[in-house]
Amino acid sequence: MHSLLKTPLESALSSPLAAAVCRRRLKGKRLILSYHGILPAGAAPAGERTLFVTQREFGRQLDYLARTVDVVPLANIDEAGQGRPRVAITFDDAYRGALQEGVRELAARHLPATFFVAPARLGGHTFWWDALAPADGALDEGVREHALQSLGGADEKVRAWALDAKLHVSNLIPGYAQSGTLAQLRKAVEVPGITVGSHSWSHANLASLGREDLVAELERSRDWLRAEFGDKFVEWVAYPYGLDSEETRRAAADASYVGGLRIGGSWHRPDPEVSFKRPRLSVSGNLSLAGFRARVVGALE
Repeated sequence: MHSLLKTPLESALSSPLAAAVCRRRLKGKRLILSYHGILPAGAAPAGERTLFVTQREFGRQLDYLARTVDVVPLANIDEAGQGRPRVAITFDDAYRGALQEGVRELAARHLPATFFVAPARLGGHTFWWDALAPADGALDEGVREHALQSLGGADEKVRAWALDAKLHVSNLIPGYAQSGTLAQLRKAVEVPGITVGSHSWSHANLASLGREDLVAELERSRDWLRAEFGDKFVEWVAYPYGLDSEETRRAAADASYVGGLRIGGSWHRPDPEVSFKRPRLSVSGNLSLAGFRARVVGALE
C-alpha cells in the first residue's frame, strides 16, 4: 500500500463506524496477538527494528484493547465470553524489555499475557537476527532465508556462517534487546495473569529437524518449564520463526501440548482441526496506532 494512502485508509478503517460494521463479522472469532520486544522509553533502537514496539506505543495499544475487547489469558481464549470480542496477548523470545517494561505496562492495566520461552537462550543472549541486523535494522531477506532454511535457524550455525562470510555481526546489543534471565522471568510471572509457554528448547526451525531432534526440542522445553513454573506454565507451543509442518504439529500433540501458534494471520474461529496451526497477528514496531486499531476491529488483515 502506498505510504500516502496508507495512513488515511487505516484511520478510516479504525473508526467507530468501521468497528460497528465489522463487529458482526467477528462474532465467535478469536484474535491472538504476537509481540517480541519492547523498546523502553528513551532507549535507542537496536537489533531488528520491526521486532521492537516502543513502550509508549505498547501502552497506547493496551489502552485501546482494554476499551474495545476482552483481553483474556491464552488458556481461556476459546471460552464463550460475555459478548465482546476475545483477544489474547503473547510475546516470543522473552526479551528483557518485554519482561520488564512490557510487564509493567500490562500490570498497570491488569491485563494478562503469555511469554513463549526458549530456555537454552535465557540469560542475556543476543539472538542472531539482532546481531546480524545492519544499522538501519532491516535484516537482509537473503540472509534470513539462508539462516532459516539452510542452517535450520540454529544460533551457533548462523553465527559461524556469518563470521566466515564476513557479514556484519554486532555484539553491542543493549540489555532490553537481549533475552531476560531466569530471575527476571520468575519475577514477571509473579504478576497476576502473566504465564509462560514453550518456544522450543533452543529456538531452532522445528520444521527443518529430524524426528529425534524435534521431539527433544519440544519435550525438553516442556519439562523444564513445567518444573520451573508449575501452574504458570501453559501447555502451548509457539513455533520459532512461525515455521511448522505436519510432522511438527503431530510431534507437538504427542508431547501433550494443547495448541500450537504460528506467526501470521488474524481473526479466526476456534476449531479442533486447527488447534496446532493457530494464526497470530504479528504486531510490528512500524505499525501505526491506526493500523493496529484497524486490524483489531477486523477491517484489515
